[in-house]
Amino acid sequence: MKTLYGTQEQPQRIDLPLCPFDAVKMDEAIREIQSLAKSKQYHYVITPNIDHLQRLYLSSDDSSLREIYRQSSLSLCDSRVLKLLMPVIGVSVPEAVPGSTLTCRLFDQLLGPADRILIIGGDRKVIEALREQYCDLDISHINPSMGFIKKPQEVEEIVRATCALNPDYIFIAVGSPQQELLAHRIGTAPCRGVALCVGASLLFMTGQEKRAPDWMQTISCEWLYRMISNPRRLVRRYILNLIYLPGIVNTLRQHGPHTRKIKANG
Repeated sequence: MKTLYGTQEQPQRIDLPLCPFDAVKMDEAIREIQSLAKSKQYHYVITPNIDHLQRLYLSSDDSSLREIYRQSSLSLCDSRVLKLLMPVIGVSVPEAVPGSTLTCRLFDQLLGPADRILIIGGDRKVIEALREQYCDLDISHINPSMGFIKKPQEVEEIVRATCALNPDYIFIAVGSPQQELLAHRIGTAPCRGVALCVGASLLFMTGQEKRAPDWMQTISCEWLYRMISNPRRLVRRYILNLIYLPGIVNTLRQHGPHTRKIKANG
């Protein structure tokens, strides 16, 4: 395992009605993830964006999904647009920590030959590309079937296989909310290590999909680039995000936030 030097204060968690956010920068998040991986316990990391908040907003009659987000060991603001909106509800995070950037930096700067890495999701082409890019890493792979989260037997098989592999790092790339549901379910088994819900991050890393140019990311317009690149999948999503955004913001402003320190890792 590579070592990231330097110390870090215990992260501050901002508790919001729909989900929490941890007020950390990218480098702090990487150090915290390294600490979680060394723990004897199991942890999972989520990266909420506006689409996640919409889903949580609409799940008001079902608090179980919200509770899964609250139980995360680290919750990182995935969206620069969401970061810009946070002062409207009276909170702020020091910077956005996009899941795609985070995943790339973990592979480039943190993971080493001694780390046991498991990827759940992604097809063979993606995994082969990753193994070629990072030929010194020990990467195992589980590829669930479509709709697996509604197949209890398959979910149990995935959980058992994960525990048997005893990974230090688990990258779950099966889309939201499936990945958050699976990350939480793994935590009910005798597993350890840290799971990260990374969405399409592996597709960007292997060139299957392209990220927006740096200048578009800087001005918080990566969403526009993605929508133009894949309009069939994303136009409807972003329109719905916009429609529900006032209600989301109003919910967060009405209930208000409070902050606390994240408990120390076991």
